[in-house]
Amino acid sequence: MRGVNRVGEAVVSDDARRFLEESYAERRQDEGLAIEHPLAVARLLHDDGQQSTVVLAGLLHDVLEDTEVTTAEVRERFGREVADLVEALTQDPAIADYKRRKAALREQIVAAGREAATAALADKCAKVEAEAERPEQPRLEHYRATLASIEEHYGRSTLSERLRRDLARFVD
Repeated sequence: MRGVNRVGEAVVSDDARRFLEESYAERRQDEGLAIEHPLAVARLLHDDGQQSTVVLAGLLHDVLEDTEVTTAEVRERFGREVADLVEALTQDPAIADYKRRKAALREQIVAAGREAATAALADKCAKVEAEAERPEQPRLEHYRATLASIEEHYGRSTLSERLRRDLARFVD
């Protein structure tokens, strides 16, 4: 297929992949950031049968936090729906306290709707699957609280069950 880049089983447009690579290029060199995580999130969402807007939001979910890209740029390039989802998945850097910032993010995600919640589950699945060792306790608590909050509001899903299984390997 012309204009499409296969990433594992996920299909990501050349434009979206290029945008991601360009957005992270400078930061990757300075801080070792890689695009493997956002690609893994997009792959999980694609494999879960999500709509292209959700897959694209998953691909771009960290771009506002990690780069100089703005919501307006995402909106202009990929549309309002994708920009709104990416914004919903972005934590508020003005909240200094980790636990408060993550709690606010969970509330924001749930309030944004099922699609944002699904992308958040894929994000957490990709993070947990990439963990070679047990995550630090505050991070693990955030993952568990995210799962509980999303399931409370939207019920269980394939991705929530996957995250539940992945988190079970980190017993207290």
